[in-house]
Amino acid sequence: MPPVFSREIQRPLISTACLKSQTRTSPCEEACPAGNPIQKVQGLVKEKKYEEALEFLRARNPFPGTTGRICTHPCETDCNRREWDEPMNIRGLERAVADIADRTRVKKPARRVRSGNKIAVIGGGPAGLTSAYFSSLFGHEVTIFEAGPVLGGIPRLCVPEYRLPKDILDMEIGLVLETGVKARTNTRVGKDILFEEIRTSFDAVLIASGTWKERDLDIPNGDKAIKGVEFLRQVILGLIREVGRRVIIMGGGGVAFDCAFTARRLGADEVHVVCLEGEDCMVAPPDDLAQAREEGILIHNSCMASKVLEKDGHTTGVECFEISDFSFDAAGEARIESAGGEKKILFADTVIFAVGMKPELGFIKGAGIALNPNGTLKTDGVTMATSANGIFAAGDAATGPSIVASAVGQGREAALAIHRFLTGTPKADEVLVIGEDSQIRVEPLAREGRAHVVTFSEMFNPEYYEKAPRKKSGLSTWISFAERDAGLDGSAPAEAERCFHCGHCHTCGKCVEDCPGLILVMPERGPEVRYADECWHCGNCRISCPNAAVSYEFPLYTLV
Repeated sequence: MPPVFSREIQRPLISTACLKSQTRTSPCEEACPAGNPIQKVQGLVKEKKYEEALEFLRARNPFPGTTGRICTHPCETDCNRREWDEPMNIRGLERAVADIADRTRVKKPARRVRSGNKIAVIGGGPAGLTSAYFSSLFGHEVTIFEAGPVLGGIPRLCVPEYRLPKDILDMEIGLVLETGVKARTNTRVGKDILFEEIRTSFDAVLIASGTWKERDLDIPNGDKAIKGVEFLRQVILGLIREVGRRVIIMGGGGVAFDCAFTARRLGADEVHVVCLEGEDCMVAPPDDLAQAREEGILIHNSCMASKVLEKDGHTTGVECFEISDFSFDAAGEARIESAGGEKKILFADTVIFAVGMKPELGFIKGAGIALNPNGTLKTDGVTMATSANGIFAAGDAATGPSIVASAVGQGREAALAIHRFLTGTPKADEVLVIGEDSQIRVEPLAREGRAHVVTFSEMFNPEYYEKAPRKKSGLSTWISFAERDAGLDGSAPAEAERCFHCGHCHTCGKCVEDCPGLILVMPERGPEVRYADECWHCGNCRISCPNAAVSYEFPLYTLV
């Protein structure tokens, strides 16, 4: 058969189904848990079309200004450009779109006709807010029940200001509420309102309550330490303003390092991070480890606390020992092997435990909802439904602790799943498209399966792209609560131009130029086969394409 061209999307799509017109894609888009249309956005940034780029982003992710700052960018780890020179600054470009676009010129999707269905969302974090946003756009009446004083979950109450200015998140939350979503804050389900009352009052319920219950360290005087998330929450609320000169944090993840950086900003001169992980297998993001080196954070790898030291009711330090190995059981509890040797003492004025989190789901007791061994909600991998009819789950409450982008993606998919449940719409080939008139329509654009993910080895013409260094965001060297990352700003188009557009045709015309049989033509929408019967199946188009966007199947007679 003649060549098949995998094309870039032309309209904002809410659904992430594999498209009939886009059979190939990039590792970055495959790795993005939020489902961002990365290549389309970067193509628009290259042309400085920031408003249109934001429309494509917000069709999948209502929080690009937030994820563009605090996502751990797994997309960049898999970027094919890494094999050529340096990976794309995908997170930086996402933030640039959110920061630079003139929002008064950004078209917003119109809410569909009211369906008469009512959806309750338990939890006002990224997963709950995202699901509420899309569910409201689909025409359903949505009410969020949030235990805290404000919406936003962990990003609002625990992510430090120097990483995420709260006015950015608050603005994006406002755009969610603008669609007609109702919110009841300071309403803890199981205390202020019973789960059964919600269940009987709504047509569907989404549990997106996160993982707010912090794990304990069962060691002597462990109650003298403050929990990591609680510490960050109290700092943001202005309840903790000083921590003393020396601080110890137990834990090696992102929360532990947020605590460490926050302690430095509260005036601590000496900050220690004590973690189980070895130096070569840290779970904290590489960006955090680089910042730790810059700010003089002392990391004690392969180490575990055996006792919190105290005097007259105040913490004075931690007794710890080296470990040789550790693992976690099905419930998420650590199993530790000591390396032997002498114990050491680290002195401190404040000790913080950031050793993991789990869901707090006491409010569903007796509701017949199954849990996983680690305490998360057991859900169907496709429908996101729990074992109870009409009850769905998304975000950390279903997956365990993860990143904000994952919660956003889960929230959107939950909204789609609940919409299908309430309307009886089969998944099949449905794709929700936002048209030029901002109306959301269902179109049969999808096909079964997943798009083929293009690897660098499949790109036969990378020389089409000049080697160019990655454009980096400016970082402040001041240790303060002012935003540390200055963003890309003016260098965003140049960075976007580095994108390989793996698996997506970007209409360069190389295939048409190099076709020896002259069977291809180049209309405005991209290359097309004009004379299919005259195709030689030579593969020149495939070899010439700098994006690996061409695929074909040889007819049987050419294979014998």
